Formats: sequence, C-alpha cells, structure tokens
Amino acid sequence: MSNLNVSSLPNKTRSRSARGNFSAELPPVLFLLFFFFVFPMINMGTIALRYCLLAEACRDGAHTAATSYTFETGSPGKPSALEGVPPVVSEFASRYSGIDITGIDVDILVTDINTQQVTRYTGKLQQPANTQNNLYALETIVTGNLEPLLDYQGPVFFNVPGLTSPWSVTVRSREFAESPQGLNQ
Repeated sequence: MSNLNVSSLPNKTRSRSARGNFSAELPPVLFLLFFFFVFPMINMGTIALRYCLLAEACRDGAHTAATSYTFETGSPGKPSALEGVPPVVSEFASRYSGIDITGIDVDILVTDINTQQVTRYTGKLQQPANTQNNLYALETIVTGNLEPLLDYQGPVFFNVPGLTSPWSVTVRSREFAESPQGLNQ
C-alpha cells in the first residue's frame, strides 16, 4: 500500500498562544457591532412600529369622522366629526409610549363624479351635499413625533431623526362619509 498521507505543503508547525488573540479582540468587535449595527436596527424597527400605530390611530379617527352625523355641530350622544376625532386619536396613541400627537385635522373632500376633480374643505359645507353629482369623503390628518427606543447622543452621530432625535411625521387617512347630508352642519 502506498502512503495516503502525502501533503504538498511544507511541514512547518506553528505554535499558538495558550491565551489566544481572539479574546482580546472580542469586546471591541462586539461593541462596534452592537453600537453601529444592532442598536440602530432596533431603533428603526421601533420607529416603524410606532409609525404603524400612528397610522392606525389616524384610521380610527377617519372612521369616527366618516360615521359621524354632522361635521361641526354635534348633539348629545352624537358628537360631530370635529368633536369626535381628537379624543379617539389621542386615546389610541396614549396606549403606547413614544408617540406624541402634535396636531389633528379633519377635512371634507368632495369629488365630482363627472370630472374627477377633488375639492378640499377645511370647514363645513356651505350648502347641502349633492350626492347625485359628488362623492364625499372625510380625511383625518395626524401629525406626531415618534421617539426612538434608544436615544443616541454624542459627537459620532449627526442629528438623525429617529436615531438621535424624535422623527416628525404626518399621516393621512380617508373614508367615504356615511352621512353626507350632515356635512353642512
């Protein structure tokens, strides 16, 4: 039988230190990995989650506005769109930390069926709704600040919204009005 243990490499033995070099490199490597990669990714995930929660709060507000009977003037037990939306949005957002609502607005969008032209009204309609020629929708606009989970401060990072400071966002959601006859009240 021939010798199967033939090697073309020179037979040099290299001695390794009993202590090893890897343990000396491990803490700085882990620090850099977590500080520059993992923690920013955690912040991005947190900001994305908080953005989705703010968008859901805006959708709840749009649904409340669309199901209200009037736009400006409410009655006992039946709040108007302008009266009903802010408490719904604020209550939803207050259940979660890191979401600060800075503004809530409700507008009426009137779309002409024939021309597809959209007209925005910030207040109530001046005349009764014409459901034969127009489609009526209510749009809720929510502005808020989303806080990062881990706040980075220091000379390494510039001002990066969502990483070193709150991220200011605006979310819009709209639904068709269920009672367009009350949009002039």
